[in-house]
Amino acid sequence: MQFARHETFQFREGWLTKGLRKIETEGIADVFLSKEAIEELGIGNNMVKSLRYWMQATNLTIECKKSKKMQELTPFGKLVYKYDRYFEDEVTLWLIHYHLTKNDTLASTWYWFFNIFDYKEFDEEIFIIQLEKWVKENGGEVARGSLKRDFDCFISTYVSNKTSRTTNPEDNIVCPLQELNLIEVIDTKEKRYRITRRNILEIPKEIFLYSILDFAMTEGVDQYKHMSIDDLFTKEKSIGRIYSLGLGELIQILELLQVEGYIYMTKTAGLNNISIHTEMCAEDVIVKYFEQHCEDISI
Repeated sequence: MQFARHETFQFREGWLTKGLRKIETEGIADVFLSKEAIEELGIGNNMVKSLRYWMQATNLTIECKKSKKMQELTPFGKLVYKYDRYFEDEVTLWLIHYHLTKNDTLASTWYWFFNIFDYKEFDEEIFIIQLEKWVKENGGEVARGSLKRDFDCFISTYVSNKTSRTTNPEDNIVCPLQELNLIEVIDTKEKRYRITRRNILEIPKEIFLYSILDFAMTEGVDQYKHMSIDDLFTKEKSIGRIYSLGLGELIQILELLQVEGYIYMTKTAGLNNISIHTEMCAEDVIVKYFEQHCEDISI
């Protein structure tokens, strides 16, 4: 588990693009550790440290140590760089959310909220108490101040605070994941929030298919093998958890994917399962989507 590595900054509009460009286009794989990092990226010193963290937490890059610590694009990062490095397509934002919230090591608070935390409405106190309890149950120990910083950063990742504006223009740039409308404010003064109910038909089906295939690979489910609908609904890193779905919403998604021939739902001895009926892997789904909806901008 890792907490508060973001230097109190949620990643802002344009940050991930800067990181991708410096690493891939200009070949500056150690940009986050170089003396010229502030000038190269156009952000402050602590923001550079924050961006270094967010590039890894969102699975756009992996950091390895050669002669010194270097960052390289992951296969997912290469896809984003090739087709949507400016994060203009909503699918890319959903993918960033997906990879961030399944990262139990680098983004422990984000992972915990969407995979473990069962409250649909919450405030700062409930959030921190329950997060601290989970950490202790898993043999960890972290200062409450770090959890408080994670709470503030988490909320800023998904919720716009239009009433809080500063004289520093950089501080007024919001996190692009706010566009997903996953969390909304109930009471600003009391810092009360709730999971937003969304029309799932407005979310591209490719996101759900990608997530199911990735989950199946993680679970070791081979093609045409059965997978429990209950696992897809309640298990950690499942689409039910990561997208905060109700059971009815999950069934609606599965029915849509079944009509398109990607999966098949069955009932055997009272058990509700799905079988995967596509030869595509998760990455294939996104490549196909990007090729149909986004221009190849890798040149």
